[in-house]
Amino acid sequence: MKLLLIRHAQSQGNATGNYSVASHDSLSDQGRAQAKTLSGCLQSLNFDKIIVSPLQRAMETIIPYIEATHQRAEIWPEIAEGCWQPPVDEPRTVWRSQPASLPAPLAHLFDFRNGNAIKPVDKTFEEGVLRAQATRQLLREMAELHPQDCVLMLTHGHFLRELLNCLLDTNKVISFAHENCGMTSLTFDGVWNMDFCNRPSDPASHLQLTNDGAPDPRRHR
Repeated sequence: MKLLLIRHAQSQGNATGNYSVASHDSLSDQGRAQAKTLSGCLQSLNFDKIIVSPLQRAMETIIPYIEATHQRAEIWPEIAEGCWQPPVDEPRTVWRSQPASLPAPLAHLFDFRNGNAIKPVDKTFEEGVLRAQATRQLLREMAELHPQDCVLMLTHGHFLRELLNCLLDTNKVISFAHENCGMTSLTFDGVWNMDFCNRPSDPASHLQLTNDGAPDPRRHR
């Protein structure tokens, strides 16, 4: 299975550094331009599944692409942002959730996985790691059932770091920093292997394609 991971476009919070206001989760003007560019970059690829975080900035980022290609995205609550806090030793065995909903204008673009309309309550480091581990298991099950699929996942910077450390089973934590709309490609063939990391989605850096339409792992490592 091929997995393309993407961080969301620039949010108002990213642009201003102010995360205390209700509008911080919407995209900035630059973020909307990034989302449009990303849509153009992705339109040469065929995805069997599109997975997105339940947070507004992630959904706004993928809307231009799924509208242009007449597709629907599946919301996975596990991949909401988390893990920016310093790690502590308190163990977590569950992550807490709360009800979520879609605005009526978006109902034709998104579905919650298994119809379970939830999102995380908190974004603590420990719960974020637990969600990353749960995502790793879900992706492995998907890869084993559908080994030829190409999957797109749109999520968040800190969560991407923890997910990649989980997928690649690193011996020590690697930062895996991602710019807004930065793209990372992995392939599963029993284990996860990284093809490239944090590739920009600008017109000069369009994905190189193999004959089957998957990102070419020989380019832009």
